[in-house]
Amino acid sequence: MKIPQSPAEITAEWLDSVIFPGASSGKISSIELDKNFGPWSLLGKAVRIKINYANSGYEPKSVIVKFQVSVSEPKREGEIYSLLSEEKVSYVPRVYGEFGNGNLVMEDMTPTHWVLKDDLNISQIQNVVSTLADLQARFFDDARVPKYDLSHFVNAIRINMQSWDIFKKRYQDQLGDEVVTFEWILKNPEIVSRHYNSNPSSLSHGDVNKANLLFPNDGSNSPIFIDWQLSAQRVIPFDLCYFIVKQLTVEQRREHENTLLKEYYELLGDKIKANYSFDHLVLAYRACVTRSMLSAVMRVGPRFESQPNRFEKADKLATRVIEAVKDLKPIEAIQELKEQGFLES
Repeated sequence: MKIPQSPAEITAEWLDSVIFPGASSGKISSIELDKNFGPWSLLGKAVRIKINYANSGYEPKSVIVKFQVSVSEPKREGEIYSLLSEEKVSYVPRVYGEFGNGNLVMEDMTPTHWVLKDDLNISQIQNVVSTLADLQARFFDDARVPKYDLSHFVNAIRINMQSWDIFKKRYQDQLGDEVVTFEWILKNPEIVSRHYNSNPSSLSHGDVNKANLLFPNDGSNSPIFIDWQLSAQRVIPFDLCYFIVKQLTVEQRREHENTLLKEYYELLGDKIKANYSFDHLVLAYRACVTRSMLSAVMRVGPRFESQPNRFEKADKLATRVIEAVKDLKPIEAIQELKEQGFLES
């Protein structure tokens, strides 16, 4: 049976074999691509398939089929979903099958969940933070979690900073003296990378933003995390900092940041906290602002040229990140971590 290379090549027969492996064929009579589903992300082309069955009583009524795009390790997401499933993690969609080069057939969450259009409220923020703490506690020091070598991070930093001149020109007044902070990253990608790879570490989603969080449409605040293609082992507060700096308004962050850090730390569990003080967490969190800095710079570059409201979104992100740099002083934090010997491992 031909394995589809694009959404147009998906057939009812093929989908039947993926959802019901080993069973007699013919349960699915026809399929329909949802033309209103989207948009596609930079790293994956996902399509929603509506399913019609020959007989009543079968589920699912629809699935998401995701084709990996521009991912250095396309099979990574499937591997992570398998690991999460093995640990019975509840805040991810079910994966029915994997095909081709890391492509996935997944549970369709759209009938019951949605991506929020507005900024998150504090209750939703706390639920994301507690979920991240659970994730990091579950997979702390877990050898099954893949780990990038330093060259991966160094290369990513250099690629993301290619739009630095555009960013600097557009936000020169907002940046002020922080131009030096951004340029320090350009000159010291190895030190920044050593921090991302330092201990204590755990499974990191890698891109915790509003577009990758599905909240129940019944009004509850427990999110589903999707798009795990950038997942790897990283320093523990990597996801926490990326989420708080990018997704909270400046006012929200300044009001709630310290409380959220304390709540997160308490939920990490005794195994991590035995050799990990709250002060160390705060220092590592401050240092992780560099990840959001890279994201903000990349946002004004050519990868986002075709996206609607490109600069409106870039301007909002730049303000949040620049203010976080001023407040949290990530380079000072990295240097202090280095002086204390926390970047050696």
